[in-house]
Amino acid sequence: MNVQFINPFIETISNILATMASMTCEHGKPYLKEGENPLGVVTGLIPMEGDAVNGSLAISFNEDTIIKISSSMLGEEVAEFDDTCKDLTGELTNMLSGGARKLLWEGGYSFEMATPKMLTGDAPIVHHVEGPVVVIPFDTKAGEFYIEVVIGSRLKRAEVAGA
Repeated sequence: MNVQFINPFIETISNILATMASMTCEHGKPYLKEGENPLGVVTGLIPMEGDAVNGSLAISFNEDTIIKISSSMLGEEVAEFDDTCKDLTGELTNMLSGGARKLLWEGGYSFEMATPKMLTGDAPIVHHVEGPVVVIPFDTKAGEFYIEVVIGSRLKRAEVAGA
């Protein structure tokens, strides 16, 4: 996948966490994902549709990481993984997709994005659009999280099974 598709997601999540949670994040080397299981206990998934290409975006957090990010964003302690953490994952997904969409639009790529779908619970499956799923691992003082990006041809929309 072309870095011009990856960099907007890296730039956007870095800005979101710096602004909303007062924390920095470092990204690791992107890699191709194997399988369809989410990489965390809570995942936001959003389809992206454009004229020539389509794609999907997912952001996954483990329990500790989203609790700490939620606490930092809210300015109060979140003691356990709860609906607040799930709601903030949805908000982070929206902010990430909107910011990346703006940067991609500035690069000549126009996408529409839908409402994110949340995955939690027993054995959810992430169905991205056709194409390789690129995972970008991130590390923060709160812990690790992952962004998955697929930019592919207009074959099928992102779906969620088992959500």
